[in-house]
Parts: sequence; C-alpha cells; structure tokens
Amino acid sequence: MTADPPVRQDSGGHDHDDPGGPAAGLRASAGVRFLDALAGLLAAGILVVGVVLLLAALVAPAALAAAGLGPADGPGWGSVVAQLVVGGAGEVVVRRRGRWPVPAVLAADLTVVLAVAGVIWWAWLP
Repeated sequence: MTADPPVRQDSGGHDHDDPGGPAAGLRASAGVRFLDALAGLLAAGILVVGVVLLLAALVAPAALAAAGLGPADGPGWGSVVAQLVVGGAGEVVVRRRGRWPVPAVLAADLTVVLAVAGVIWWAWLP
C-alpha cells in the first residue's frame, strides 16, 4: 500500500492539484482583484470602527464621570451594532470566497461594498 503524495499548496493555502485552483490557469482580472481588496479593506475597517465605538461606549460614561464632565452624545447603540454586524459579516464573506467562481466573488464583493457604504451613510451622514 502506497501513501498519497503530499499536496503542494501556494501561499494562499490553495492546492496546486485542485482543478479549481491556481493550476487551472484561472486568474482573476485586475478589476476583480481590486474589488476583492476594496471589499476586504472596507469590511476590516468598518469592523475596527465598530469595535472602537463599542469600547468607547462602554468606557466613556465612567471616564467622563471620573473627569467631572457631563454625558457625551455618541453615535448610539444602533450604529455601533450595525457596524459590528456588517463588518463581521463582511469579514466572513471575504474569508470564505477563496474558491468561489468569479461571478459569485463579484456578487459577494459588491454586496460587502454596498453594505458598508449603506452603514456609513446611515450612521455617519446627516
């Protein structure tokens, strides 16, 4: 009984022997790669902003009271939760899209970009 040969992987963890991976010669266009990067950047950014706002909302009341200042108005819990949810969902999509076909990747990336833009518009613009 012989053992299977080890599977070679590229730096992204994709099998070179996988027909849907890099060995198939399928390389996304520059536009798709740009949209991938934009979706990843926006998802990570909105998640970081959500985490910072959550920490500020939890710490600010005690810090302001200790400093002798009055209460502050923040963006509100709805905005904080929306940014956390959209950022977290966007990160899940960005992490899972690796082996999806190009049309599905495009749809996922556009959904992430539009969802982040919607949250920014809703939470931050008057």
